[in-house]
This record gives sequence, C-alpha cells and structure tokens, in this order.
Amino acid sequence: MFKSLKYSAILTMLLVPRLVMAAGVPEEGILDFAILRDGAEIGSHVIRFEKVGEPTVVQIEAKVDYRLAFIPLYLFEHTAREEWRNGRLVGMSVQTNDNGDDYRVAVTSAGDNLTLSINGDGTAIDPRTIPASLWNIAVVDQKTILDPADGDMMNVSVRESGEEVIEVRGKSVRAKLYVMTGDFKRNLWYDAHKVLVQVQFEGRDGSEIRYKLR
Repeated sequence: MFKSLKYSAILTMLLVPRLVMAAGVPEEGILDFAILRDGAEIGSHVIRFEKVGEPTVVQIEAKVDYRLAFIPLYLFEHTAREEWRNGRLVGMSVQTNDNGDDYRVAVTSAGDNLTLSINGDGTAIDPRTIPASLWNIAVVDQKTILDPADGDMMNVSVRESGEEVIEVRGKSVRAKLYVMTGDFKRNLWYDAHKVLVQVQFEGRDGSEIRYKLR
C-alpha cells in the first residue's frame, strides 16, 4: 500500500506542472482561426503549440490581406514565438509588418527579470507581463498587457459576461465570454477547458472582425 501511495505521489508531482501549463492548449495542439470582416474571410491567425510542459513553446502566424476589387487596402503579416515556464513568459521574438510599418519585438529573461526590445531598443518590464496573444486565459486577469505586434504596453479592464452557446466547427459549444476594454478592445470566448474558441471586435472602419475556428 505504501509503495502504491508513493507511486501516486510521484506521478502527481510529475503531472501537475504539465497540467498547469496545458490549460488553454487544445488536444490537437493547434488553433486555426479564419479572420472574418463582416462575414467575409480576409486572413488567418494560427497558433501552434510545439511543446507543452517546461517550457511551453508557442508559434503564432497571422496574416490579413484586405482588398477591394483587387486593390490592396490593408496588409498585416505577423510571426511570433513565445516560451513559457511555470506560467510565466520567459522569451518572445516577433516580426510584424503592419501595412508597411515594420516591428521587431523581443522579450528576454534573466533570473526573475524581463527585458522588452523594440527594434533594438531595450527596457525592463514587469516580469509578470502577459502578451495579448490571447490563447492564455491569464490575460483576462491583467490590468496591463503587452501588444506583441509593436511592443506597446496597453491598459485594459476585463469583465466576465457569463456563458453563451456558440458555434465552433459546426458544433454548439458552451463558452465563457470576457469583455476587454481600454487600449485593447476584444470580446473573448473560452470553452470549459479554457481554450480560446472565438474573438470578436470592431475594426477601425466600424466593421465587425471575428476570429472563427476552422
């Protein structure tokens, strides 16, 4: 009996860190969103979880190519790599082309400290900083979040707005809605496993932008 209890304790210690880090990670290891503008697809946002555990490594690729009658109106290209340990961001490298404006953003760690670099210029930031990549539900508990696209620190407020039944990949799914306001306005839906399943916000031109899982 003692051996059985000891084995269970060891197994628990081995599994708990992985389960903590796995919160928000889908079973298939990928979140593939279509980006819709007023219902029409204009791009994609793909989050791949390359490794879950210590560290958790996340690769993100986003692209928006909005055209009107073949005339390019807006181009957004974004790639990012995040590294997490014990629920903390410990590394991030980002390249973004925001309609011709180029940004290189990096986060590096040394001990308990984080440094943010934007196009080569570095500054110390709060070691508890969470980026607005949104897959990590911890973002809803923050007052300040990091815009990974350009390195801006954004002040936000988040309120929980109850559960809704939404359609995800053709199925009805119960998801909890969080409404984020302030410098970064987003409606965020997470399912029972804390996986991000939908995003909605208003575009600069008043259009509805929605991220739908494929």
